[in-house]
Amino acid sequence: MTDTPSDDLAEIDEDDLDDVDDDVRALIDDLRAESDAALRSAIRYTADDYDVLFLRDDVAAALSDAEREERAETLVMKGLGDPPQEGALFDFGTLDATMRFYDNVLVAHFPYREWSGIVFTFDRTEAPLVDLVHEHLDE
Repeated sequence: MTDTPSDDLAEIDEDDLDDVDDDVRALIDDLRAESDAALRSAIRYTADDYDVLFLRDDVAAALSDAEREERAETLVMKGLGDPPQEGALFDFGTLDATMRFYDNVLVAHFPYREWSGIVFTFDRTEAPLVDLVHEHLDE
């Protein structure tokens, strides 16, 4: 795991949120307030389209337009692969979220209809459960 990003990258200026859909702005504000990890991106998706609602400046600068598009499409496809209802898991209830922990990034998918949802990416911070299991598997 890499070091925690600098405070400059961890904080998002209010001006960075000006182009975000109004209905998601409050959610992004709450995520910033409640999470120790810095928000990298927010994407709303349906079965046939997606909108990048937020992309942090340093993340955008590190990727070409083609790389950004490929990354967004990959994140959307992963979200569409986890439908809110699974036949064999009917007694589990509706899927609320999936989390994928990578070395440097946390990806959180939130399906809200059969073929739509929202995905957020965050800088990876400590995840005690994931880190503990990973530590034991590496032994």
